[in-house]
Amino acid sequence: MDKRKNILKKAVVLQIAIIMLLSISVIATSTQIKSIGAPEKETSTLQKISLPSLQEDNVILWDNYVITWNTAYHSQDDPPGEPEQWDSFVADDFMFTEETTVKWIYWQIYYGYAPAKDYQYDWNITFFNDDGTGNNPGTIYKGPITIYDSDIDKSLPYINETNNWACGATAFFPEPITFNADTKYWITIYSIGPIYPQTYLPVHNEATGGILLHEAKFISQHWGYPDWTDFTVVHGEPLDANFILGGDPPFEITIKKGLGATISISNNLPEGEDGLVHNMTVNITATGGFVLNPTKNVLVNEFNGQTTVKIRFFPIGFGSITINVACTSEDVGIGSKEATVKLLLILVL
Repeated sequence: MDKRKNILKKAVVLQIAIIMLLSISVIATSTQIKSIGAPEKETSTLQKISLPSLQEDNVILWDNYVITWNTAYHSQDDPPGEPEQWDSFVADDFMFTEETTVKWIYWQIYYGYAPAKDYQYDWNITFFNDDGTGNNPGTIYKGPITIYDSDIDKSLPYINETNNWACGATAFFPEPITFNADTKYWITIYSIGPIYPQTYLPVHNEATGGILLHEAKFISQHWGYPDWTDFTVVHGEPLDANFILGGDPPFEITIKKGLGATISISNNLPEGEDGLVHNMTVNITATGGFVLNPTKNVLVNEFNGQTTVKIRFFPIGFGSITINVACTSEDVGIGSKEATVKLLLILVL
């Protein structure tokens, strides 16, 4: 009997060892992937899929160009009770040719004049009607809509150096927002954190992305612009804000249970260069029950449009657990999925 118990113990140990080895493997379709222990800090120049503006599909609805920026402008509203020192806003316009429902937004978070790190501020987004001239924001259409830091999916940092930290940020609106056809609107994106660090919204000029519709505007009593002012006046040349408005999620995630969990992630962007995504981070987390290896992080270096990657996750433990999968990319878009499963040693039932 003791001999049989020893054989059984050895078999279980061997099985767990095999599963742990398998847990670092990734199954890929039409893409290059590497497994990482944790997201790596990057200071490389921002890259983005080369999407044309006004992409006519259900994923990217308005692309105001986010490939790079040549500067960034203060965009921050002091919270109640704080000295009203900043209250600076960048506004830019957009317009759809048909009635359009927007579900998510992509922008870039930039912290400066403080030690380089993510300060986890909440952000507000306000949509304005045009004032009737085509040149300025008018009355508020929707907002302010608060995007809490916990609801923002962030890319790896683009900048992580002394007094400067920046990353890509994407979030779904609490409720989809519908915009009328052939109607100009304006958008402001700004933090609502304390006065330090300062937060900025990256902007680009004609040479680094072009100017769509009217150039962006700036307003700030503190910086000497009490009314909405063209960046031609503020900066000496026209500038446009970096942001994207989207509809359907760029990444669709499914979780298949069995011996371990098979996680499939589909890139819903168009085929070819228009849908190529760089440096997508996949964060997998198991909560609840007892799990020896509750997390796994995978970096997808390049992810082509209309393709799927599959990742195997072998949590070891027992109890009722929830597997959460969240995807963020350096370029644009988010996706997330949860599944509750029963776990017995290495089995996901």
